[in-house]
Amino acid sequence: MSLHLDAPVTAVPGIGPKAASALDQAFGMATVRDLLEHYPRRYHDAGEVLDLAEVRVDEPATLIGRVLDWSSRRTRTRRGGRPLTITEAQVRQASGAIFTVTFFNQPWRQRALRPGTVAAFSGKVERFRSQLKLSSPDVQVLGHAGLDELSDAQALGHQRLLAVYPATEALPSWRLADWVDAALSELAPVPEWLPDSLRAAHGLLGLDEALRAIHQPEDRAAADAARARLVFDELLSLQLGLQWRRAHLESGTTGLDNAPVTGGIADRFLLSLPFEPTGAQLRAFTELGEDLGRSWPMHRLLQGDVGAGKTLVAVWAMLCAVDHGRQAALMAPTEVLAEQHHRTLTSLLAPLGVNVLDGLRVELLTASTPASQRRRILGELLTGHVDLVVGTHALLEEGVRFADLGLVVVDEQHRFGVSQRVALKEKRTAEVDQRHGHDRPVLPDVLVMTATPIPRSLALTLYGDLDVTVLDELPPGREPVRTQLITPADAHRRDALYAFVREQARAGHRAFVVCPLVEEGEVPAANAVDEHRRLQTEVWPDLTVELVHGRMRADDKDAAMARLRRGEAQVLVSTTVIEVGLDVPEATVMVIEDAERFGISQLHQLRGRVGRGHERSYCVLFAGWSSELADEALERLEAVAATTDGFELAETDLGIRGEGQLFGRRQSGLPDLKLARLRHDQKVVARTREAARRVIDDDPDLELEQHAAMRAEVLRRYEGGLDAFTALETG
Repeated sequence: MSLHLDAPVTAVPGIGPKAASALDQAFGMATVRDLLEHYPRRYHDAGEVLDLAEVRVDEPATLIGRVLDWSSRRTRTRRGGRPLTITEAQVRQASGAIFTVTFFNQPWRQRALRPGTVAAFSGKVERFRSQLKLSSPDVQVLGHAGLDELSDAQALGHQRLLAVYPATEALPSWRLADWVDAALSELAPVPEWLPDSLRAAHGLLGLDEALRAIHQPEDRAAADAARARLVFDELLSLQLGLQWRRAHLESGTTGLDNAPVTGGIADRFLLSLPFEPTGAQLRAFTELGEDLGRSWPMHRLLQGDVGAGKTLVAVWAMLCAVDHGRQAALMAPTEVLAEQHHRTLTSLLAPLGVNVLDGLRVELLTASTPASQRRRILGELLTGHVDLVVGTHALLEEGVRFADLGLVVVDEQHRFGVSQRVALKEKRTAEVDQRHGHDRPVLPDVLVMTATPIPRSLALTLYGDLDVTVLDELPPGREPVRTQLITPADAHRRDALYAFVREQARAGHRAFVVCPLVEEGEVPAANAVDEHRRLQTEVWPDLTVELVHGRMRADDKDAAMARLRRGEAQVLVSTTVIEVGLDVPEATVMVIEDAERFGISQLHQLRGRVGRGHERSYCVLFAGWSSELADEALERLEAVAATTDGFELAETDLGIRGEGQLFGRRQSGLPDLKLARLRHDQKVVARTREAARRVIDDDPDLELEQHAAMRAEVLRRYEGGLDAFTALETG
């Protein structure tokens, strides 16, 4: 009986209930599809090394062969210590050439690699007498064959790529390969879901051919072609869902005309600036201006590196809404960031007049806003007397209503849940729309901002239904922050650093010291409370050192940061509570303790707290807790020290961590990427995004007959179905 992809995995010959349970527990496999979508992580080419004469002695190599037999002996060490067990196997390649593999004190290898086992042995090649050998090699079992059942060439799959799967000790790669082979031999032809025209336009294999070839490719070209088709499927289905959702959200609604007004407040704002906007900001004004004037709501992601001037662009967009008699709201995830935005807006708009007579009304609304002031702000929002409001989650509370909300700006959007963003967008009520003569629901324009640089490939994927504007220039006069990595071996450099901070303080500058913990805990790492005490009493008794962390009362935090801004304190010890939102132009030194405990993005954000003025600034990354750093931690720290380009760092982060962890921030419901790698497949991301847009433009709900299979595939891949997904909102 033929197998189908949705059949239980137990339908595969050789997989019983016990094996099925192990597959489910290890890899979440329940169906034949799950098994066949457990793609090879690499291939061994059994025909690559056939002639041992080509192998160079004392150089690493991977040799593939079939175990013939074993021998074992015990020998004493020279100093009469414990006996040493030496276990050796004779291994024959497809060519007939024989080599030896040797293991020390690993007698279990003989049980794991019984005669007939086909395996790849990787290590340094040595010559012992007339024979080549590998000592203590890495081993990858590729299959099993009885010695009398197959020829060596058959057993090794001569000139065939042998798939190596993500595996566990209980479920080795060769066993998974056997089950995949069994499934493919019984699998009915897999139905096609891509239209022939789309497949032909992109030069793609058929789905059935690709699914078989990814596991059993004849050669590298076949494996590459299979991967290209399956990657295209993953990315296209994801993009189709995103574009479908966008069409769903915009259907039955209309946008607002917030187009730039010649000579309006937004224009006067730009003319009042004491500097010229960067080229990237000018491009952003153009892109946003086109969106603001369209008949459907704006959905745009504005991403820029630390200090690239996103707030300026957001203020301009907000003023475009004010030019049309509407209000704008800016929501930030923390009070620190909301207060910083309020200060920035007030400062930038000062030449136009803020909160005076006929000037712009700008208010701040957070959980710390006094009750009497809160009542006043709520009343003036409802009557339309407040033009711009900056706030935290407090903006989402039921009592907050607007006279005419035209634009929503969400900063550091990844820190908000979906429902929170939707709630702010829905502050534009039906009563307002009816009052203005709209017979259909009207959605305000939405601008989503992030200072966390996102690789373009990831932005086009995670935010496939948003248009993306990138600010990739820094304002003139900004010097890159000099970054140094100090490992435990160089700990003696601390004293020199402390002396340097004192010099900077005497010159009127400020410094930050960031710790991963608030107080001492089970994890051995620097904590802010103890570090503050040590620095104030032992290191800089002549300076004023303030402390800020997330467990402090909001007014205490505000007071400490205000003293730093005014110069009454020279050093601020904190946790990552200052990661975003704290703008102190006089800050020139950032010290990060136990820096290996932070991710690339966090380190870059923290570094962005200095270098905001015109003075040369410095960041010092102290690696702690161990004299030897894990490879990944060291790679992260070296990457941050090597460049201040946030987008380059974002690409590096994507390369180090892969999509899995980064997709942890995604909207729930997005399908997993099992084969696609965004950094490697950037061109495919762009191609599938464009293809998805064309399909949805022609058929917004995938209702046409030629799109029936495509609709079914997208619904299958989206967790909970697209109906649940379309209820969510990225903007």
